[in-house]
Amino acid sequence: MSVGASHNGWSRIATNLDVEIQHGIPVRITSSDSSYTIDERQVTDRIAELTGFNISIQDWVANAPDEQQWSVCVDHSQFERVLLNHALASAALYVDRFHKPIDVTAVDWDLAEFNYDFNRAIERCCIPYSSIDRKDFFDKYVTVMHDESTRLIEQGISPIVEAE
Repeated sequence: MSVGASHNGWSRIATNLDVEIQHGIPVRITSSDSSYTIDERQVTDRIAELTGFNISIQDWVANAPDEQQWSVCVDHSQFERVLLNHALASAALYVDRFHKPIDVTAVDWDLAEFNYDFNRAIERCCIPYSSIDRKDFFDKYVTVMHDESTRLIEQGISPIVEAE
């Protein structure tokens, strides 16, 4: 089973082990067994199979007496894909709010969504903020977002948008 850019929620990847996915991107792993010992190779392979993203598992934290959590970082080489998944989600949000495709007059939307999504993509990939030039990604992001909003309207798709 593979999830798409519109997938949000939890997916079971092993007994007592779940991954949270936002816009098709893995963001954290939790276990309802406080004594669970994570097999990093098996978990990263399963998440790659499920989402298409290669991840590394970061520090764990005891969330509650019976729960532990690990943060994840998506591989740096997949930064653009993470950013474009966010562009698809931003297009769906626009269509949900305004019931029309994004056009050239939506410059405030373009810039605000790009800045927000760029920062989230940087965080998802655990990349230092100053190491990537935003200008290198803006045009492709906006094109993908506009094209997706047009596709949604033309195909009569009313996307399901979850609050974040």
